[in-house]
Amino acid sequence: MMIQKLEKVFYYHRDTPLNYNIAFLVLRFFTGLAFCTIFEKLFPRNGIWGPQDWFIQDVAEMGFPFPVFFAWFAVLAEFFGGILLISGLLTRPAALLNAVVTFIAAFIYHQGDIANSGLTAFLFLVMCVCIFLFGAGKFGLDYIIHLKMKKNND
Repeated sequence: MMIQKLEKVFYYHRDTPLNYNIAFLVLRFFTGLAFCTIFEKLFPRNGIWGPQDWFIQDVAEMGFPFPVFFAWFAVLAEFFGGILLISGLLTRPAALLNAVVTFIAAFIYHQGDIANSGLTAFLFLVMCVCIFLFGAGKFGLDYIIHLKMKKNND
């Protein structure tokens, strides 16, 4: 029973054309890379690792209780979720988690202004939803795990 539930996380549809798999590899890789690097919230800036004071303040202004905790949560979700997206490991959970983070950025922080200040967050939300729906594809660690689990069940 547990194996069948886990298999849904790693599931890959074998009939997917090669060009789809290549396209989703490119999307998954560059989305993950951007989450790890572009937002610059984890790596040290001004000698401070992790969320900067401005980001913690923004989280507090959005009304989250324990803003330091939620700021760290967002930073770590983006960074480690990005690594998972790049590798294609636990792709769907990582994409879902980052979809939640980018939804909050686009629709709470930027107040739904997806034509201007919230556009980047909204685009990352759309990319995460696409990755969540498709999964890692053939060029990810999820596919290898799926094959091993299937082989062990046969």
